Amino acid sequence: MPATDLLSKLKAKLKSPLPPHAFVVERERLVYVGRRDAKGRPAPLGMGSLLVLSRALPAGTFREGPGGAPVAGAALAATASALAAESGAKITAASLVVPDDFVRVLAIEAEKPNESPKETEEVLRWRLARMFGDATPHRLAWQAAENGKGPGRLLAVAAPEEAVASWEAAFAPLGIRIGGLKTAALAVAPLASRVLAGDGFLVWAPSETATTVFFAADGLKFVRTKATADVEEALQEIRLASSFVEGAAAAPPVAESAGLDVVGRCAAGPSSSPVVERFARFRAENGGVPPKTLTPANLAAAGLVPPGTAGDDAVLLPALGAMTGGD
Repeated sequence: MPATDLLSKLKAKLKSPLPPHAFVVERERLVYVGRRDAKGRPAPLGMGSLLVLSRALPAGTFREGPGGAPVAGAALAATASALAAESGAKITAASLVVPDDFVRVLAIEAEKPNESPKETEEVLRWRLARMFGDATPHRLAWQAAENGKGPGRLLAVAAPEEAVASWEAAFAPLGIRIGGLKTAALAVAPLASRVLAGDGFLVWAPSETATTVFFAADGLKFVRTKATADVEEALQEIRLASSFVEGAAAAPPVAESAGLDVVGRCAAGPSSSPVVERFARFRAENGGVPPKTLTPANLAAAGLVPPGTAGDDAVLLPALGAMTGGD
């Protein structure tokens, strides 16, 4: 299953090209991003220009649901309706991006998970029952890290069904089908992977969370999200995640040397993030090279988005990643 689309229903893969529309949910705003041709009509990715529209979400748009998951109320639907009308487009399908801390990420060790998917899912369901409560239905998707070659790590993303359904339900009255539901970091990850052209990791740290995504040429290795607005705490979380991945990959144990947090190939964003700035300074102080900052201009220079793409990369990059797709 696609590494960047772990929250979508397992059997709901799109057979047609991804729609040229994306909605990005943040706790205080909803943003629409769509591709337009010279006449203002929807256009395939790689053509035309971007239309970006944003509206603030009223206080109380989300209430706390099972396990602390945000459940959307009527205000999200009203805001989505206003944005859809303002866009002037007939939107029948769109990708939806939610903040990283709207979901839970699980990483467990499993014996050949791809060979025993039923047993693997039973283990995950048991873990989720302990996390959200026995009676809480939840949306779950999982995949074996690095193609599950023998015993290894299993990555799963889950959220209570009540929460996920409420996000999708905001668009149903508008006739908009949510074809792909992704977290921000996992939407950006394929862009980072292409920039790094192979092994590496992404640090995605908007205002309230810091997420580290490790990947190889054959897929995801590890994902860790920490909800924090403290820069030093976020730096420590990035370093802990790097140490875990480095240690798990080493046999025998890693020798005393500069770790992945210093020398590993890394991309980072948004460009305005204090965490990204602190992490870049940390690497420089310890003899490493700065992470590759992800911005629309840098992605355009790498041929990943159309020239002239510009704007707030905190929402543009997740939207572009969601519309582009990728494994």
